[in-house]
Amino acid sequence: MKLVYCAECDAVSSLATLEREACHTCGRAARRIDIDRPWQYWAAIGVILGGSGILFLTYIPEIHIRFLVLLPFLGFGLFLSTWGMRVMKDRALDEGRARAKGGKA
Repeated sequence: MKLVYCAECDAVSSLATLEREACHTCGRAARRIDIDRPWQYWAAIGVILGGSGILFLTYIPEIHIRFLVLLPFLGFGLFLSTWGMRVMKDRALDEGRARAKGGKA
């Protein structure tokens, strides 16, 4: 996953790694912005792996009970990963604006 900033429409787009670097809003060429992943990203991974580990290490024979145990972990992991993505996009927008203002974009 990569983030790109478009100075024309002042927007950040998230793209797949092999996608060409173009803005999703206006379709023009955009500049790649490299941002470190925030703690929310790593916490989401930990929560989901923790829930999976609990299911792996405990004996719960009923499949519907297993899903009910895993559901809160998946929900909280999704919440954290979405929050982390929003933080990354906000940081990329700030950095893209700074580069555009400085004449580097």
